[in-house]
Amino acid sequence: MAAYRLPELDLATRIEIALEMRRPRAERGWGRVCELQRRYGVSRTWLYDLGARAEAALATALAPQPAGRPVAAGPLLVDQALIDRFITVLPMTPGTVRGIQTSLTLILGVRRSVGYISTTLAAAGEQAQALNLRLSVPLPVLGEADEIFQGRQPCLTVVDGRSFLALNLAPAEHRDGTTWGVTYLDLVARGVRFQDLVTDQGSGLLAGVREAQLTMPVRPDVFHLLDEGARLTGQLERAAYGALTTAERARRAAAEAQGRRRRRGPHLKVTVPLAEAEAAEAQAIARLEAWSWLYGEIRQALQPLTPTGRLTDVAAAQATLETAVALLRSMGQTAITAFADQIAQHLTALLAPLTAALQQLAPWRHNLDATTEAFIGWAWQHRQALQLTITQDFAPALQPIVRVFWTTLALLHRASSLAESLHSWLRPYLTMHRGMPQWLLPLLQLFWNHHEFARGKRAGSSPVHLAGNAEAPSLVEVLEQLLQNLAAARPA
Repeated sequence: MAAYRLPELDLATRIEIALEMRRPRAERGWGRVCELQRRYGVSRTWLYDLGARAEAALATALAPQPAGRPVAAGPLLVDQALIDRFITVLPMTPGTVRGIQTSLTLILGVRRSVGYISTTLAAAGEQAQALNLRLSVPLPVLGEADEIFQGRQPCLTVVDGRSFLALNLAPAEHRDGTTWGVTYLDLVARGVRFQDLVTDQGSGLLAGVREAQLTMPVRPDVFHLLDEGARLTGQLERAAYGALTTAERARRAAAEAQGRRRRRGPHLKVTVPLAEAEAAEAQAIARLEAWSWLYGEIRQALQPLTPTGRLTDVAAAQATLETAVALLRSMGQTAITAFADQIAQHLTALLAPLTAALQQLAPWRHNLDATTEAFIGWAWQHRQALQLTITQDFAPALQPIVRVFWTTLALLHRASSLAESLHSWLRPYLTMHRGMPQWLLPLLQLFWNHHEFARGKRAGSSPVHLAGNAEAPSLVEVLEQLLQNLAAARPA
């Protein structure tokens, strides 16, 4: 334990002596130092040194300090207890401003005001946006554009269908053609090269492309079309099961009435006669079977490859779709007819990507026999399951052709499903913050583009790497860069 060498000179006495020694010599009087020396049994040197140390301590204590609450400085011991505290507290506190305030108190034992946290987040959002704008995209982009709303505020989401890179995440005041057109032009000015753009045919999205006068192909979105088909399938399945239940109840009630079967309790009551219930049952089953068959034919006709690996013939696909549309309309159900009308309205645009792919592959298919072509297509369909590579699994003479086929099929882009997936990831954050703070989306975009996928065909890679940036920083490195920029931008 710390102790004075002269215990009789306690702290209060030393303070009194130090204050006496700091008095001017004229006020202290002649012989006062000798008197203190004799009273306390210390040397004159010790007395003058105590006065000097007292002056230095006062200068340090009273020197100007940075404004605001002092930062808690000191080593942080990252032990198992702190790790367990993080794991326990983080699920209990949301990522809102007040949630961050609570987390700081519970985990690190420090308190910061809501204003300080909000100011820090705003500055971090500005730094994240600056890093996002400097991001380069070397490869051509398979654009997917969609809108997401929180309240009445829109945000245009633009995603690369090749790498899952978020190219634009920024709230806007309006969703008209001018606003989205300026967004498209900003992306082009940053060096983004669109190979095509897939949208759900929203009026604002299409108007933005027109006003920006972009020349890339604009494709209708197959994802929403197929999603609507899946929803109709669910409705028809539920209707069929309902009809089956009603008919079975009517059959049981008829059997009881005829005395062929008896059970405990009152007699079954039915609201639909047996003949009518069985007719509705047969109609619901027939409708579901017809729909399932036609919907499966539509899905297959839109695929670039047949089940055997052959390239889909555009004329045959168009004939299949036209026939399916006519048969769907003849079913006489409003929702199914609307689905068929949607296919008929966008028929040419839905087949346009396949037409372009066949035109690109035409020179390579000229001297290629049907069996080899089917094998190349089959290998493309099963490349991930079988872990096939062009250099190891194909003959050297065939590798250039396979590379062209696989590249063309990989660039066959017709859906905005990745943009929808990103919206599913964004939605909890927007709901949590009850809006789109200016700092939120830039930070989320920075995190998304530099995080590594944990599973799937992109496992172990980040969107920024998949976009062609081999030397791009990792998430840890880009976060360190953001914090350094944030510290440098903060006033001294």
